[in-house]
Amino acid sequence: MVKTASTHAQAPRDRLMAAAGLFYTDGIRAVGVNRLLEKAQTPVMSLYRHFGSKEGLVEAFLRDKDSRVRAKFEREVDRLAETGTERVLAVFDVLGEVIADPAYRGCTFINVAVEMADAEHPFVEIAVSHKKFVREIFSRYLAEAGLRETEPLATQLLMLMNGVFVSAQMHPNGKEAALQGRMAAEALLDAALNAQANSVNGSAVASRGDSGG
Repeated sequence: MVKTASTHAQAPRDRLMAAAGLFYTDGIRAVGVNRLLEKAQTPVMSLYRHFGSKEGLVEAFLRDKDSRVRAKFEREVDRLAETGTERVLAVFDVLGEVIADPAYRGCTFINVAVEMADAEHPFVEIAVSHKKFVREIFSRYLAEAGLRETEPLATQLLMLMNGVFVSAQMHPNGKEAALQGRMAAEALLDAALNAQANSVNGSAVASRGDSGG
């Protein structure tokens, strides 16, 4: 097995984690142990020592990707936006950058859920946890935007984001999908804030009417 200078400089665990990127590009079931070892240029015992099995490596890859994606989105949103409303919309700006990457092959977590096709599979549970985090992020940004009841809008925005992820895989202009998603998010947020304002105004009018009756 020939080792290049770049792979030789990395620890076996790091090389295996780098090789685990094949799960994203080619699919979990399509990538066998031999291919992983060839890509990582490590012996099979390194896989067993560090991860126990191929499934252990998949889990480590997904948890690492989850952590990195969470950090990236929060970091980039904070860089682009200051207010809650701006942060909601900036999520779709960051999404546009993600799906414009030539290496984009869809949302890792949607891909896993589709490939495993089992809501109780441990890998799918990681995907569900990731999407729950995204929904909570939307909920936080909506509260910062002044919305008292963040549901069901936070869930709707998550569904919209998932739709952009999938649309970008089906159409060549992923940036356009993100832009359309951003416009839809803005319309939904405006509608929710207007409905809240109208409800408050209506309650105030009713209260004055009651007190004057």
